[in-house]
Amino acid sequence: MLEKKLIFVILTSVLALFCEQASAQDMDLLLKKLEAMEARINDLETQLKSKNDAQSSSSKVAFNKSTKPNTTSSNIDEDLFKPNTINTQSASEAIQKRKAELGQFGITYRSDGYAVDSLRFGAYGESMFGRIDSGDGWKNGFDANKVVLLGTYQVTEDIIFNTEIEFEHGGIAAEEDDKLNGAIEVEQLFIDFRSNEHFTWRSPGVDVVPVGYINLFHEPTQYYSSNRPEIYDGLIPSTWFAPSTGFYGKIIDGLNYQFQISSGLEDVGTAAEEEGGSVPSDSYEAGISAGDGLRHARAPIGDHTQVGEDLAYAVRLSYDPEFIPGLSGSTSFYYTDDITPRGAYGTNLNGTTRTLGRSNLSIFDTELRYRIPSTGLELRAEYAQTNFGDTDNLRANNDGDPTNNVGSHMRGYSLEAAYHWQLYPNAVESWEIVPFYRFSDINLQSGGVNGSDANTPSGEFDRRFHTIGAAIFPTPKIVLKLDYQFIEDEDPTTADEKALLGAVGFFF
Repeated sequence: MLEKKLIFVILTSVLALFCEQASAQDMDLLLKKLEAMEARINDLETQLKSKNDAQSSSSKVAFNKSTKPNTTSSNIDEDLFKPNTINTQSASEAIQKRKAELGQFGITYRSDGYAVDSLRFGAYGESMFGRIDSGDGWKNGFDANKVVLLGTYQVTEDIIFNTEIEFEHGGIAAEEDDKLNGAIEVEQLFIDFRSNEHFTWRSPGVDVVPVGYINLFHEPTQYYSSNRPEIYDGLIPSTWFAPSTGFYGKIIDGLNYQFQISSGLEDVGTAAEEEGGSVPSDSYEAGISAGDGLRHARAPIGDHTQVGEDLAYAVRLSYDPEFIPGLSGSTSFYYTDDITPRGAYGTNLNGTTRTLGRSNLSIFDTELRYRIPSTGLELRAEYAQTNFGDTDNLRANNDGDPTNNVGSHMRGYSLEAAYHWQLYPNAVESWEIVPFYRFSDINLQSGGVNGSDANTPSGEFDRRFHTIGAAIFPTPKIVLKLDYQFIEDEDPTTADEKALLGAVGFFF
């Protein structure tokens, strides 16, 4: 400002020297023009300062991301949010508010919520390698586990299209013995219609069932072990998706809800082969068993091949209380009135068959994640339980195989501790090392078995998992993992399992 006034004085003096012959009226006119020019310069300077302050504020928001590890907000790039406003303070508030809305419901958090008529692509995936000993010696292996393509189109400020297409295990199989034994799946496909922050309708399509945290946020950067936590194998068949519709929104600050109606789980592991959607007439595998839990019970999503008759209902509450900094969690409940497929039958001990009746199923899950403020320590805990209404009507209890029988419930819990050690305080190249230990206790074969099979549970599927290792994040978008797992079985005749695994994951 001082330099500008000095220039103005010099310019005025020079003009005075060269304009001694000019009239006083001319000089007054010239001075008025110069004053108007000075006012214009001041105005431009104010606008420039405001613009610089806006850029500085945006940079600070982008750098100061949430301290909670692997939460949704830490995976949203600030440059995705492009508010249509010049007021930087209100823009920043709008960004944070929109993140809070989008950050609880799976794939929607990948959209910016502002850039109307824009298409965004993303991807996540992982490759795995290592050695596994299941009691018959160590075996080496490599698995191009998954590559998932994400597409999001912001139609309007309140209409968002989302899809997720997954390529599993290196390809698709034309035959069962094909070396390219993989799959291509549409895991998510829907359109969100937002009314306000308290209510958004998710159109009929394909969506992840909102049970558990890792089932919704299942990218490899969200968990530290090479494999997903053990609860998300048999108890919660992650990634668990289904034909569905529903709605979600905010209840109050720090508390959100989601409600979903979907095709229910089906107690059939073999795809329906007969036209009209019914189980094969010669024989079929159980969709729910002590060995696999609920892993193979998911309903198909194409061509009216569902063999179940009943819908399922899921409710999820997610919380992020401001009065306990660093704490996040969720509680989920799932229910379907009948999992018995159309045409289901069991085999009696004398070789005859009988029709299987109805059996309901419910799932309860609750989990907490706590990043202790001003420290690198993170604690996680989760509990899940599945209850069956009538085990007498489960296929596993009536298939002639007593080893896979299912009891009245399945349950499991996990406790995990991790420490975040950041080598460089850099938001782009963080090089964060996260050593961790997780203990899981999973029982897929409880008591209360009923059916035509012999009731002789051996405890083979009551297991304890010890997993220790480290995850290295060169950036928040890439993770390198190495861990060792030891599995103990309640059945004394079942050999303990060991695994030394590594993985490379990404999410961007």
